[in-house]
Amino acid sequence: MRSGPRYMIRCDMEGVSGIVSYAQAEPGQSEYGFGLRQFRADLRACLDGLIAGGAGEIVVYDEHYYGRNIDPEWLPQGVSFIAGKPPYRADWPGGLEADFAGLVLLGFHSRYGTLGGLLHHTYELDIRDLRLNGVSVGEIGMETAIAGDLGVPLLLVTADSAGCREAEALVRGVAVVAVKDALGETGGLCHPLTLTTAWIREAARAVVTQAPQTKPWFCGPEVTMEVSLNPGRYATTLRREHAAMVNAAGDMVLRGPTTTAVWAEYWQRKLHTQQILAATP
Repeated sequence: MRSGPRYMIRCDMEGVSGIVSYAQAEPGQSEYGFGLRQFRADLRACLDGLIAGGAGEIVVYDEHYYGRNIDPEWLPQGVSFIAGKPPYRADWPGGLEADFAGLVLLGFHSRYGTLGGLLHHTYELDIRDLRLNGVSVGEIGMETAIAGDLGVPLLLVTADSAGCREAEALVRGVAVVAVKDALGETGGLCHPLTLTTAWIREAARAVVTQAPQTKPWFCGPEVTMEVSLNPGRYATTLRREHAAMVNAAGDMVLRGPTTTAVWAEYWQRKLHTQQILAATP
């Protein structure tokens, strides 16, 4: 194992170089092979940069879709990865520990409803908005807050231009790499992989050698999370099964000591609801 600081990379795919369609990002879709090659290139560039800068252990959490998008053959020695997208628990914040030097979000995107955002959404199409103590967040904000529970700062985000702006508005001084310029929900100005991977590699190296002086975003010691849902069977079933936690506006409201705790509780209620839907014709 290499000596040096530890880092966590959380991965998504919609914000990867060259991807502008869900057909390129969803397993089983017609262009998924293309998307996977783009994802591999961005991920490997990030790993190479961190290692060149002097990183020690690196843990990668594959958060995209079913969490089965990484081939172990892609990874150099000293890198492990979490597959299968295990849901967070209050005592297990996605593999993060307090001694990690920082968090990298690779291939992320802007939250649902972002004007001009490319493939914008918040975790899944059922969610319209997430609010942590009144602050609207998407996946970038939620993962940053979970890391903040442990005192781990967000250091680097690679995304489309809208996702990068979202990260910069949330965490002052965070390093960003806009691998494509968002031109709308299904279009973007893209660049050669040779260029975007060079940007990612250099930004990742600099994260280790000249870490941005970002501060962990901690929402505690008491966190209220409001989950607004888009209309559909999932929203109807979730509200019915957990009516005591739904406010007059139809939003699920969860409270706890940390972001990790409330997000983990939502996931358990979500999984319960999905089981009911799966058993209902």
